[in-house]
Amino acid sequence: MIEDVIYSNYNITVEKEEAGSRFPSFYSGNVIYSIIPLEELEPEELEERQKMSEHLLQQGDRYVSGFVASNHGSYISDADGAMFVLLANPVLDEPRSYKLGRKLAKFHHRARTISYPIKKCSRIGNWRQLWEQRIDQLERMWNEKLMAHPNNKFEQLFIETFPYYMSLGETAIQYLVDTEIDGNPEESDGGTVCYERFSEGTWSGKYCIKNPFDWIFDHASRDAGEWIREHYNGNVHTHQPGISQFMQDYQSVQRLSGFSSRLLYARLIFPLHYYETIEEYYSKPSESRSIVLEEKLQFYAESSGYYEEFLAGFYELAHIPARHYKLPELGWL
Repeated sequence: MIEDVIYSNYNITVEKEEAGSRFPSFYSGNVIYSIIPLEELEPEELEERQKMSEHLLQQGDRYVSGFVASNHGSYISDADGAMFVLLANPVLDEPRSYKLGRKLAKFHHRARTISYPIKKCSRIGNWRQLWEQRIDQLERMWNEKLMAHPNNKFEQLFIETFPYYMSLGETAIQYLVDTEIDGNPEESDGGTVCYERFSEGTWSGKYCIKNPFDWIFDHASRDAGEWIREHYNGNVHTHQPGISQFMQDYQSVQRLSGFSSRLLYARLIFPLHYYETIEEYYSKPSESRSIVLEEKLQFYAESSGYYEEFLAGFYELAHIPARHYKLPELGWL
């Protein structure tokens, strides 16, 4: 029983299990604990996640999960041959009427000062390579479907729309490359703790828990860009107030440099939402999910003109002084 393992290794009594959490979780006193299975995690990556957590806790972020040391002094424990670590969060209620942009900027600011070198968890400087790989993989898939002829509506949509979205992805890569060549990074452009896909729901739920196993190390524009992408796609015709407020709140803590602005824009040009829809469909989801993905693809295809309008007016919407920074525009928008 895991309760016996927890008590034996940590002298912690499992009082009540927490249902619906991403990781097995339980309460003991006024603390919620999460059990993180390690599987094939490399020691270097585990240490980086522990150091990021430790740094943010030292910086005063009360919602960050702390690593719990076992009785034998290690952060790693064993339950029937399965290795795991235990994380702890105090049970803290948080007002839900908070300014998410401001909170995200504070999180980035605190994490940016970490002195421990983050390598295994880092995505800094890797965007171009990852984007190129993604496009190449989808292009191969598109060619296969083109030769085989589409056998359903989704594949027909994929064949019709991919050339446009491949071109959009290549435009994003070129914008990124130009930024890396011409841009002048400032101190605020250093790497920080980010999420793979930051969204409105990342810090929601019953309690706000910032779990180190959800993190990567990257440029802050990644998180801002993914929140904006999700918000836009959920509110195509009414996105302006939410994005304007989010960016205003973010920049009340940390002004975006010209370099940050260009990275953010490159990320939004890159049609990740479209690519992920194709990738998920061909990973053989359930029938009901396939229908949802087909509807999403249809929606993206029909609203591509609106997205171009959004990109054309983005810098102004986001309170970014494009003229002052001399930010390049996309001539075809």
